[in-house]
Amino acid sequence: MAALPTRLKALVSRPPRKTKPAKAAKTTKREKGGDDDAFEALLAGADEDASADVLAARLGVPKRAGRAGAATTTEHARDGTDKPRRRLNLFAVAVALTVVAVAGTVAWLAATAEETAAARRKATTLADIPVTLPQGGARPVEAPHAAAPAAEGAAKPAAAHDPDPMDVAVKLAPSRNEDLLEKTRAGYLPRMPAKGPAPWQAYSRPFPQDDTRPRIALVMADLGWSPSALEKVLARMPAAVTLAFAAGAPNLQKAVDQARGDGHEVLLQVPMEPQGFPLNDPGPGTLLTSLSDEKNVDRLETAMASATGYVGLTNLTGTKFLASHDSLQTVLRQVQRRGLIYVDSWPTTSSQATRIATQLGLPRAVSDVQVDRSPSDAGVAAQLAELERLAKLNGVAVGYAQPYPVTLEGIARWAVGLRDRGIVLAPVTAVVNRQADR
Repeated sequence: MAALPTRLKALVSRPPRKTKPAKAAKTTKREKGGDDDAFEALLAGADEDASADVLAARLGVPKRAGRAGAATTTEHARDGTDKPRRRLNLFAVAVALTVVAVAGTVAWLAATAEETAAARRKATTLADIPVTLPQGGARPVEAPHAAAPAAEGAAKPAAAHDPDPMDVAVKLAPSRNEDLLEKTRAGYLPRMPAKGPAPWQAYSRPFPQDDTRPRIALVMADLGWSPSALEKVLARMPAAVTLAFAAGAPNLQKAVDQARGDGHEVLLQVPMEPQGFPLNDPGPGTLLTSLSDEKNVDRLETAMASATGYVGLTNLTGTKFLASHDSLQTVLRQVQRRGLIYVDSWPTTSSQATRIATQLGLPRAVSDVQVDRSPSDAGVAAQLAELERLAKLNGVAVGYAQPYPVTLEGIARWAVGLRDRGIVLAPVTAVVNRQADR
């Protein structure tokens, strides 16, 4: 028993930061024999718990039961076997902190979920422009995600015995309605009536607004210059295709009446300044960024007076004019005042037409695809397939095309199977304000 007190005494009485070897310390302790007897008496005392308390206090270790426990604890402290326990405790603390951090993050996400969802809805929702249906009645503007089906095939197709809107023979209202016209120095221009539908509604092709299928609107542009080209378009295209006529074309009213008599909605194409003007010149009456607002309005009114019966305007070229905010805003304000729609062919990604139209409350649509960008069978088929994809994704899609023979043939083949694929071909007035701003 003499060795044990000596070693314990050496550990207890070791001064802080002592650098002498342990063996020398032990020798010194042995020379102080009086302390060994006191320690032996303490360990051999009747009050074993008191002995353990003294050892625990002097050694700075947890209390052990009796002498065996104190000896075990002392040996454990001496050889460093408490290090794994410390590492285990640190690991437990790290795990606890990680759990607390994750729980806090989850709680924060839950608390802000409603605010985050509202922000996302705001980012994807269109401007709240009230739009009156062609057949009367008002509806709020629908966001693309609301119009689109939740999954492919989720849209409810028309019953097999129901006539498809694209196939229905429709007799449109006369192209000239005196209640919707105003006589000006430029000629007769569309005007908003005191009551009743706006010109774009009165001249539109009816479409069932409760049809939940994805909608595709096709605009066949650059018409009016060739009577034979118009004849081919009327012979091959479904009546739901919208036809766009150049404002400066000869015998324009006759061509508009012919198209409307076949059930087609009509747009009027107004020439706008392209990049590279005047080397790249779309013709007389072009709207120019270099002109004053008054001069551009005069040119716009001259173009609009060239015919009656159209639902709205679209651009002919315009890569520079559409990017000029002030010039374009003046023109679109006049389109809105006249009760028409505006359809942007989107010849440039810099076009500000949809954003300005939204601010003005002007019903508008914008082209998603140029159908004959590559005028070949494969190219037209690929672009029409892209139109279908966009329509299923966003609820609507708009395509522009020109009356090339390959384009007419490709659209005619493609339109035959639309019903089986759960998509409907719609006039352009049936898709206004259903696309996000660009």
